[in-house]
Amino acid sequence: MGSRISYGLPKPTPVVRRLLLINLVVFVLQLVARFAFRLELSDYLGATVAAWYEAWRYLTMQFLHSTYSIWHIGLNMLGLYMFGTALEGLWGPRRFLGFYLTCGAVAGATYVGTGMALAVNPNVPIIGASGGVYGLLLACAVLMPHFRVILFIFPVPIRLAAALIFSGAILSILTSVQHGVFSGGFWSEVAHLGGAVTAALWMAGLHYRLGGRLVSGARNRIRKGAWEKKMKAQAEERAEVDRILQKIHDEGINSLTRREKKLLQDATRQQQKEEREIYRA
Repeated sequence: MGSRISYGLPKPTPVVRRLLLINLVVFVLQLVARFAFRLELSDYLGATVAAWYEAWRYLTMQFLHSTYSIWHIGLNMLGLYMFGTALEGLWGPRRFLGFYLTCGAVAGATYVGTGMALAVNPNVPIIGASGGVYGLLLACAVLMPHFRVILFIFPVPIRLAAALIFSGAILSILTSVQHGVFSGGFWSEVAHLGGAVTAALWMAGLHYRLGGRLVSGARNRIRKGAWEKKMKAQAEERAEVDRILQKIHDEGINSLTRREKKLLQDATRQQQKEEREIYRA
């Protein structure tokens, strides 16, 4: 009944939960392979120019991460959890999974295609979920402008965060092209933007197929979900007040607990507030 602020994190949706688990399991397998057998799974499962024709690599690369830094998998899984949970809740598991894996696969293909054009070492693989995560970021920025993310320890609107992130990626690529220096950061940003552009094209096509209702439909579903939650909470509150009133009738007001008295007081104040608002109208 009273005003409460919750800092609880949302529960991961089913597909996101499975993706997180698969990524973590594969990461452990990578560590075991590296330290126990001196074997780098990325050489066999990452996307490379030399093995461009092995289509399955564009899928498997998305579940591999660098074993030299925890930040690679940590940040990717954080992005997958935050943006993926929101998007799967909006789109449903099938559309979400297809979108996510497609963005990641095209990110790998973008690296391979660009690597062919710029003569990158054909045996250096690209790995990671970043292409898919960048696609999720763009989709959430378009469909959920109310979303806020932590950027450099500060909470900012998701569209501002997306603008800064994508602008930084584009600037990094242009700087590398200008100086003719194609470092690892350049290739990562190429793949990231490949995932983001795929997301933009996917959503443009979906928007067209839905007759221009993609954004408005998403907003309506978000509002409907919030309204349904509010109505459910109000119904539960009314039921609790009715129970307390019945308890007073049966056992007297002295039988109420401190919590029940507070709930009844809050309900009375809320009713008085609503009545005053009605009189003003």
